[in-house]
Amino acid sequence: MKIFIISILFLFIVNVCKAQFLQDIQGRVITEQSFTDVIGSPFFNNEFVIGNVVLTNGDKFKDVLLKYSSYNDELFFKNPKDGSLLSFVVPVKSFELLGETYMSGLPAVDNFTENSFYVLIVDTKVKLFVKNYKTILENKPYNSASVEKKFEDNKTYYVFKEAKMTRFKPSKKDLLETFSDKSSEIDAFLKKEKLDFKSNDDLAKVFQYYSSL
Repeated sequence: MKIFIISILFLFIVNVCKAQFLQDIQGRVITEQSFTDVIGSPFFNNEFVIGNVVLTNGDKFKDVLLKYSSYNDELFFKNPKDGSLLSFVVPVKSFELLGETYMSGLPAVDNFTENSFYVLIVDTKVKLFVKNYKTILENKPYNSASVEKKFEDNKTYYVFKEAKMTRFKPSKKDLLETFSDKSSEIDAFLKKEKLDFKSNDDLAKVFQYYSSL
């Protein structure tokens, strides 16, 4: 009897939590774009993944099933009723997904706006971000009448310094230019550490070292 009562209580709590979740997060039903003629996926993660979200109004939500489109640069969450995609009614300020923190609200740069999301690599007085995005690449094979389309992954780094976003190439040259006021110290640090510029962790070490000077 006790087990039965506990089971009923558990189901009641789960349903209340679900109802509260639906009430708290305002979602908008969307019509999913069809890319049947394009090879690949517009999503960074093809399956829903548990993550955390912060909205521009300050609301925070943990353990939400999320899907991020790096083609449309938009975050979606799973509709608990039928598993469909819902977009956030209140704009998303930041979110955590697959161990990475995505942020918006940064100055517009290149083809990106203040609403674009960037992955935060290192959060020091000079910040480093990477923008992961997808484009559709078209190719017409030789002697073919049809055009092949596929999603292509792209990546661009940006430095946020003095309220400005600047394109950054992971290299010794760009690091010395970014930290020109401490170029001699940075140069000595790079020679000593022998860092891999293709490693985000190694790049972060340079930014952290600069902040310690």
